[in-house]
Amino acid sequence: MSPVLWSIAAGFSVMLVSLCGIVFASRALSAWMGSRLSYLTTFSAGVLTILAYHLVGESLRESSAPAFAVGSILVGVIVMEIIHRVLPDVHHHHEIPSDHHHTAIDGRKVLVSDAVHNITDGFIIVPAFLVDWTIGLAATAGVLLHELVQNISEFFVLREAGYGTRTALMLSFVASSTILAGIVLALFLASFATMLSLLAGFAAGGFLSVVVRDLLPHAFESIKFSGRWLPHTVAAIIGMSLMLAVTNLVPHEEITPDANQLSPIENAV
Repeated sequence: MSPVLWSIAAGFSVMLVSLCGIVFASRALSAWMGSRLSYLTTFSAGVLTILAYHLVGESLRESSAPAFAVGSILVGVIVMEIIHRVLPDVHHHHEIPSDHHHTAIDGRKVLVSDAVHNITDGFIIVPAFLVDWTIGLAATAGVLLHELVQNISEFFVLREAGYGTRTALMLSFVASSTILAGIVLALFLASFATMLSLLAGFAAGGFLSVVVRDLLPHAFESIKFSGRWLPHTVAAIIGMSLMLAVTNLVPHEEITPDANQLSPIENAV
């Protein structure tokens, strides 16, 4: 499959994850997930750390000058930082049930934040598939894990804010659909051969920002609250080990077009 089809399929898989809240509509399942949500977040941090490392290396290899690669990584970090500051509810990973009440305004803020964040997910997934299909699948897995935690929390925020189950699921699905806009724009930019290094760097910066700004603080907060550091350490090591295995042991087949080939969009057509 071409990078275009891989990326679009990955985008739809992320959109489907937004419907995961229905599984935890019952109190029993929500309580079960609530006690394990923080470990899934730490596992995701391990996954995304390794992905960021590989994308940094790819950006440096593809760039004509290391300064451009480093600059693109910094841009990815800065963009995510701006989103975090402008829309502070972009990541909502509190334990279930939460210790504070959410209003309808909170629900709308979470939805808008999620929609903006999913656009950046599109920019992260596309360059990963352009580097290699295995890197793309690993990146998609990392995004899916992160979105799973996000959307489970988002579902309960919306329910607590007064939305019905069907409405909460529908709104989450619509908000997640913005990932397609990010994918389309990233594919357009990728049609310029020189953009691969910049997109890979941006993706690496985005992953690093999510890990440092979101996932690790959540893990440390959970450890401080529960005193259980060993399960979080194991979860992070497992996540890193799995991604190292995927990116190093699985045979790679590069699908990146060079300057003499058609663009990803033209290849799909």
